[in-house]
Amino acid sequence: MAAQAEPRRLGASLALVALFAASATLATLALRRLLPGGGAAELVDAKLARFSERKDELTVVFLGSSRVHRGFVPQVFDARTAAAGVATRSFNLGAPGSRAFEVEDLLARLVDLAPAQLDYVFVDPEGVALLRDERNELARQVIEWHDPDATLRLSRWIVGSGLRGMALAQALTPHWRSCAYNVSNIGRSQLWVDLALGRPRTPELERELVGPALDGYAPLGDENSELGRRGQRFQKRREAYLEKLEEFRRLEAKPGPADPFALELYGEIRTRIDELGAAPVFVTQPALYRQDDLAKAAEAGLVPRLMRFDDAERWPELYAPENRYDDTHLNDAGARLFTERLADEFLARVKSGELKAP
Repeated sequence: MAAQAEPRRLGASLALVALFAASATLATLALRRLLPGGGAAELVDAKLARFSERKDELTVVFLGSSRVHRGFVPQVFDARTAAAGVATRSFNLGAPGSRAFEVEDLLARLVDLAPAQLDYVFVDPEGVALLRDERNELARQVIEWHDPDATLRLSRWIVGSGLRGMALAQALTPHWRSCAYNVSNIGRSQLWVDLALGRPRTPELERELVGPALDGYAPLGDENSELGRRGQRFQKRREAYLEKLEEFRRLEAKPGPADPFALELYGEIRTRIDELGAAPVFVTQPALYRQDDLAKAAEAGLVPRLMRFDDAERWPELYAPENRYDDTHLNDAGARLFTERLADEFLARVKSGELKAP
């Protein structure tokens, strides 16, 4: 008799576990629609909030990492195009640390906002190899893009990268941990917690996050900040930078075809931009490394409209130490100069008919 009861108890236990899992899943999905996500001090959420206020008047947006956040000046771009008789209204949606997956996720959020007049999306997706550069998996910005689909795709690439054993486990673990936080809504009520603790997004905090002009551009180089002092230290190491610059000038392109995973990511980004009804414009910014996969994708016709600024011979002024914050970033003077050059390239392509006039 006891032997017959054992399977029944096991079956009942499994049924209860399944019921719990189903209830937890339904509750998680229901809460996801209610929870605000982000927080008062989250850069991406602050930028999206400001963007949403102007979404139906903006025609140009630039997405990418800190090199966009610190390097694209909407006011300069719009003034340059206006002087040429082309009206644009642009916004900087760059966020430090952003990679191709985060760009794709941010584009999906823009699709949900449905901006009415967005004509062009400039994007610097960064090199796919940089995905190996793990960051804090507890950061809200990192958790946000780690949905199951993105995590599975990234895991497939990591598994195929040649890592084995403990190295493979160490590469996969932070991504799946971030995914677990994503699907379980951990951190999505942070904005409510911030407000309850008396930490709202004040005008001062918003200017710090979104930039002094509230257009997404946050310059580097304030002498009174730690970031400013770090830039000053770079200026004292000019000789070391110039040596690296010479090495970069001699750097040859990576042999072989583009990474298929990179091509997949670029294709997903292009699809998202198409959903916005905008024209994609890929950009490589001036730094001491090249995005060979992106360049090869453009040569093969898989990426439209690539504007390359990673050529120290063609753009020597963008690599001049006086316009640099460090090896990777421009200072405020360099950012304004880069934005002018970007606007000139944009205007040339409008004039040639490659891009339609806004």
